[in-house]
Amino acid sequence: MKRQEVDTLALSTLFWVEEVVTSVVCAQQTSGLPSASDSPLSLPLILLLHGFPELGYSWRKVLAHLSGAHGGYHVVAPDLRGYGRTQQGNAPFHVLNIVEDICALVKALGHDSVAMLVGHDFGSPVAGHCVLAHPALFKSVVFMSAPFTGVEKPQGTSSAKDGPSSTPVHTVATSLAALSPPRKHYTAHFSTQHANEDILGESQEDVYNFLGGYYHMKSGAWDGNATAHPLPTASIPSPTIQEIVRDLASLPEYYVMPLHEDMRQLISRHASQNPGFTWPQEDAEAGRVYASEFARTGFQGGLNYYRCALSPPPPERVDELIVLSGRRVTIPAAFISGARDWGVYQTPGAVGKMRRLCGMEDEDFVLIEGAGHWVQQEAPGQVITELLRFLEKAKDEVA
Repeated sequence: MKRQEVDTLALSTLFWVEEVVTSVVCAQQTSGLPSASDSPLSLPLILLLHGFPELGYSWRKVLAHLSGAHGGYHVVAPDLRGYGRTQQGNAPFHVLNIVEDICALVKALGHDSVAMLVGHDFGSPVAGHCVLAHPALFKSVVFMSAPFTGVEKPQGTSSAKDGPSSTPVHTVATSLAALSPPRKHYTAHFSTQHANEDILGESQEDVYNFLGGYYHMKSGAWDGNATAHPLPTASIPSPTIQEIVRDLASLPEYYVMPLHEDMRQLISRHASQNPGFTWPQEDAEAGRVYASEFARTGFQGGLNYYRCALSPPPPERVDELIVLSGRRVTIPAAFISGARDWGVYQTPGAVGKMRRLCGMEDEDFVLIEGAGHWVQQEAPGQVITELLRFLEKAKDEVA
């Protein structure tokens, strides 16, 4: 794939592609994986989509193992638009723009289908929109850490039912701010004009320390995640705003923040009370990779996803969204997360809605004990096992 082709698509450049090739070739030399001379086009394609604040590099612990399984796969983990070595600028960041990126990538790679699409964190709704918009292109899908609940009709196109998924953002924000002490949702903070500057700090070391603390606080290693559980309003058909806000206020502070703190201040406060708020020793060098990239690019590309998610859709996208809002996931679908990941439950009722949308079977809803939000990095062996189990099952269902 030529560098200019990748840059034009606003997708992963050769920086990460070379890292992937290196890891796969090294594994081939020691594990008998498909030879480097095999054409990737002869192998089924697996796409791995990262979330925030991550990179294609976040899949480093699973790439080679997936590549060598079941006779071989062509496994690709791109940096998404606005991240890493993609083009930085004022490109549109609506989720359907990202969907078009993914479809363009499949075509540029020379494939006509994707055996499995996996999306973690913000990659999960991207994956969901992909399979709703292009069900013939994708043969199976795995959502990770963030339940995909479908596409909502743009407000104003029809009367929406009351409930957590359709509650106006400003109503929840106002109610959270009225609590004592006042709170705000992290997505609202990430959507502010100053969020990028707040997170960046003044140096690459500031980025390293912030990311280490943020990763720790959302991982299975932090005790505050040990009791992750469904919120009470998940079982209430039509909860009131007060009930929803009460539940949201019970979430960890990295989801529902103090109103007058930014995320860097929040992480710094916890880190000052706990020396363990940093990268685990085995991932210290990985932390340097993340810090180097985000210090160079900033976080604005990733933060734009949040801004678009909380903003009205572009007028030219409304008709597409209306069509997609009536669709179900019709291909085999699974969900994988850490059992210590509050992200599974942060939107009350989302798990049940996802499973109904996808017809997801019990064995395909997987929570990995001890792991938190960064499940493919915290428990790569179990994630690999579950992905390959599901992939074999999906192949049998499609056959």
